[in-house]
Amino acid sequence: MASAFSIARLSLSASRRLPSLYSHCPGPVISPRWLSTSASRWANSKRDQWIRQDEELDEELVDEVPPDLPREEKINAQVRQLMKFGFGAKEARESALSLVDAEEEDRENAGIEDVMSDAEEKDLEEELLAISLGPKPNRQSLWYDEDDPETFTKEHAQFDEDDMTSMAHGKLEEVREMRHYCRLIVWEMPLLSKFRKPFALPKSDEVLRWRYTTYMGESHPAQKKVVVQFAVDDMGLTPVQADKLRKLAGPRYDPAMNMIKMSCESFEFPAQNRRHLSDLIDKLVAEAKDPTDTFEDVPLDLRHKPMPTKPRFPIEWRLTDERRRQLEEQRKATALAEDKRIEEGCLVDGKLALKNFLSRLDAKEELAKKVLEKAGQVDVQFPIPAMGGLGSGGGGSSSTTKSSIDWMREKTRSWSRR
Repeated sequence: MASAFSIARLSLSASRRLPSLYSHCPGPVISPRWLSTSASRWANSKRDQWIRQDEELDEELVDEVPPDLPREEKINAQVRQLMKFGFGAKEARESALSLVDAEEEDRENAGIEDVMSDAEEKDLEEELLAISLGPKPNRQSLWYDEDDPETFTKEHAQFDEDDMTSMAHGKLEEVREMRHYCRLIVWEMPLLSKFRKPFALPKSDEVLRWRYTTYMGESHPAQKKVVVQFAVDDMGLTPVQADKLRKLAGPRYDPAMNMIKMSCESFEFPAQNRRHLSDLIDKLVAEAKDPTDTFEDVPLDLRHKPMPTKPRFPIEWRLTDERRRQLEEQRKATALAEDKRIEEGCLVDGKLALKNFLSRLDAKEELAKKVLEKAGQVDVQFPIPAMGGLGSGGGGSSSTTKSSIDWMREKTRSWSRR
């Protein structure tokens, strides 16, 4: 059975008002600013108050006089204001006059500047409008076409046809340059003969060969390169030290020439590159003479310089004494067989066969000529006019007419048959 206290508590909770629920989230109190990245701030009442006080103080100090007042009233108003700040009557009068004159002068200048600025703005607007509209169409042209911009050329003086073309001027410049060098060859080169020196073989201590690259009359990035070359045998080393020097040089060693070649272009000037190579060679020679490690266990790597191999004739293909005897016997047997064919007449002589063939052709040609000559003689002795075919009674047409020689040939054939 429920107690009285529990019943009272249930009735009290049922009659209590429930809190109101929002159907949507309330909007912000401060409206967001468009295209703003800074946070909104509340207005500072004290700051606004200070700003208003400063403005009031400035108004009290300046207290501009209305521009519509007459000149004397403006002067008197300025005098009163200046006397408030402790100026005397005379000083205030002079200062007021200068202030009023300056104000009027500024107003006149401002009016002139406004007029000028208005005129400039108007001109600028007209120019912009003309640019936007473009050039006016030419009513006299075909289809109102615009002028071709390629035809807009600068007007120069009329050409008198008394000058050469640019190509001709270039050719003349080449001729001048050639003549300049010819003069140098004739007049300047012989003077260099006094600087010549006789050729002398390099000394034993001059083992390094230096090579430079020089470009006359121009600056080239390749002219700083220096190349040095020296033979290993000229360095005065023992065989062990020479082998070590070859191994230290690596791919810079040429086994075909037995020389080491190095180059340097790391520095700006050739003298610096030469000094660097000289120091490097000294270090290599000193390292090669170091007896602590002779590199005898390291093989000499020559893969950077493949040596060309010359093919040799195989030993198996060489002729032996037995093979020579076999070849001699075969040649003797072949010669005996040919001699036997010659004796028997079985051997065909190519020259003789060709001669016989040509003689037979000549005989046939001569026989044909004789037959033609005989036929011509018969035709001359017995001239027979052209007539129709045999048995036609002379009534043959022109398409079936035959010459007298053909008729004679057919007649001889018929007689031979009889």
